[in-house]
Amino acid sequence: MKEKDEKHAPHISGIDALYYFAQSGGQYDEYYENIIEQIEDKKREFTVLNYAYADNDIIITINTIDLKYSGMGRDGFLWFNHDFFRVGFKDSEKAQNIHNIRVQLNAIGIYTLGIKSLVEYINAQLLKGALLSTNYFPVTRIDVNMFIQHNFNYLRKEMILSKKKNHSANIGERSTGYELETYYVGKNPFMLRIYNKLKELEGASEIKKEIMHNYFGVNGLDINKPIFNIEFEMHREFLKEYGIDTIEDALSRSQSLFELGCKFIKLIDSSSLTEAQINSSNRKRADILPIWEFISTHYDNREFMQITTPLEKIEKISYRYSLEDARKPIKRQITRLLIHDNAPTLFYFLELLQSAEEDYKLRQNIKKFHNEHKETQKPKITDDLRSYSDDGLINYEKALSKEMSGVMPNNELYDELLRKYDAIDDELIRRGLRKIPF
Repeated sequence: MKEKDEKHAPHISGIDALYYFAQSGGQYDEYYENIIEQIEDKKREFTVLNYAYADNDIIITINTIDLKYSGMGRDGFLWFNHDFFRVGFKDSEKAQNIHNIRVQLNAIGIYTLGIKSLVEYINAQLLKGALLSTNYFPVTRIDVNMFIQHNFNYLRKEMILSKKKNHSANIGERSTGYELETYYVGKNPFMLRIYNKLKELEGASEIKKEIMHNYFGVNGLDINKPIFNIEFEMHREFLKEYGIDTIEDALSRSQSLFELGCKFIKLIDSSSLTEAQINSSNRKRADILPIWEFISTHYDNREFMQITTPLEKIEKISYRYSLEDARKPIKRQITRLLIHDNAPTLFYFLELLQSAEEDYKLRQNIKKFHNEHKETQKPKITDDLRSYSDDGLINYEKALSKEMSGVMPNNELYDELLRKYDAIDDELIRRGLRKIPF
C-alpha cells in the first residue's frame, strides 16, 4: 500500500440502493382491487388449463407496465418484480398505521436509467392513480457507496475503529482462500460493507454483469484489476436522527451521509501500534489508513446524479435477448403441462406463434407511427462527450466497440451505435488522443 497509489486510486461515487414509501390517495382502493383481480384472473386461467403454476408465472399490467408477481410477503404486502425495481402493495384496511406502497430500486435500474429518472418513472407512470397529489415519499433506506480500484484483501478486524462499541461485535468476514469477499461492520439501522465487487458479479445475471462492466469501463476503472465497493447502508431510524425524511432529503445530502459514515467507522494502520495498544483504548491514536483518508474525502456523486433518461424513452429501453434465453421459460411451462398429461399439440404451437406475431406487428406499427411523427433531428451527444475525462472517453470507446461486435450491421441498433462511435472518434481526434490516418 504505497501512499502514491492511494492518492490516484480510480473511483466512482454513487447510490447503490434506495427504498421508500409512497403515500396512497383516495383512488388507491380501486387501484389495489385491479391488482387483485388480475392475479385472480391469471390463477383461474392456469386452473382451467390444469397448469401447475408458481407465483412468478403470474404477470400483471399496471399503467402499461408489466410486473412479475412474487407472492405475499411476511409484511403483508403483495410484492412484484420489474427489471429495474421491486414494488409492494397492501390492503389499505390492514395495518393502517403504515403506508400502503413500498418501492425498492435495484442496481440494474439505477445504473441504466439514473436514479432520478427511475424514481420519476415509478411515481409518475407506474403509480399513476394511486397516490396523493401532495407526492410525499418518505425514504426508508439508502446505500451510499464508492467503487474503488483497490484490493482490501489485507483487511482484518483489528484495523476497524468504530465510535459505536457494538460494531466490533457485529463484524462478519467471509473469504474464499486468500480472497476477501465481504467485510461487515455494524447492523441495521447503520452498516458498512466492504466487498469485492467483481467477485460478487460472478454470480450476477449476464445483464447486470454487462451493465456494471460497461459502467466501470466508461468511468476509468479496469475490470482486470480488483474493484471493491465501500457501502454504507442507512435505514430510516438512523436517517431521521439527522433530519432526513424524504427521498429529496436523502439524495441532496448523500455526500454528507457518506462522509458521516467514514467518521463513525474508520480503518486504521495497525502497524503503527504495539501489540498491547491494539487491544486498548490507545487504538484511537493509530494512524488512519491512507486509503481510508482518500475515501473519506473524495466522495462526489454530482456526475452520478446527472445521469438521466427522459421518461418517454424509458419504455423503449430493451436488452439483447437470444433464442436460447426464450427457450428456457417455454420449456419450463411445457414440462409442467406434460406433468399433468396435458400435452400441447402442433396446432397449439402454431396458434401461439401466430398470436405472438400479430402482437409483434402491432408493436412495430405503433413504433413506426411514433418515429414518423417525432422530431427528425437526433439529439447531439457532442456536449455530453466533452464532459468525459480522457480515460473515461477512451474506455467508453472500448466498451462501445465491444458492444458493436455483438450486433449485426443490418440491425437498427447498429446504426445508432455507429453514430455514437463516430462522435467519440471525432472527440478523440479533437483532443489529440487519436491521430488522423492521413
